[in-house]
Amino acid sequence: MISVRNITKNFGEKNVLNGLNLEIPRGETLVIMGRSGSGKSILLKIITGLIPADSGEIWFDGTEISKLKAKKMNVLRQKIGMLFQSAALFDSMTVAENVAFMLDQHTNYSKQEMRKIVDEKLELVDLEGVQDLRPAELSGGMRKRVGLARALAFNPEVILYDEPDNRT
Repeated sequence: MISVRNITKNFGEKNVLNGLNLEIPRGETLVIMGRSGSGKSILLKIITGLIPADSGEIWFDGTEISKLKAKKMNVLRQKIGMLFQSAALFDSMTVAENVAFMLDQHTNYSKQEMRKIVDEKLELVDLEGVQDLRPAELSGGMRKRVGLARALAFNPEVILYDEPDNRT
């Protein structure tokens, strides 16, 4: 499903990933562990195309994605849900707007269709009735679950978690 081939990433003089290879078959659950600063989050951002690798290839379901143009990468991202370490919610938006963000940006769904999806995903993470709250009004665990609901909005084939905990 995901193949990471000889990935290298540097930030100035700091080598973060050096020739990393990884194969993740469809249906597999995998945990990558390492000390802080060892490149785990960077690897996830490379897999999702949020940052480029310096060299190497990323393959997703038989397609090399490391060199895709932005438009095709945006289509592919709909197949990959990402839950960021800090949930990465927009403070200026309601919970519903946060969950619907990618739907609003990348589909032609009506407001009613998006609201139905938002309600379904929030129910799935046990957060019914919080649609009109702002992230600052939620506990840390609730914010993580809103992030998970957003990651699930497209019914992705793969979900990547950056530092999951027992709240997600």
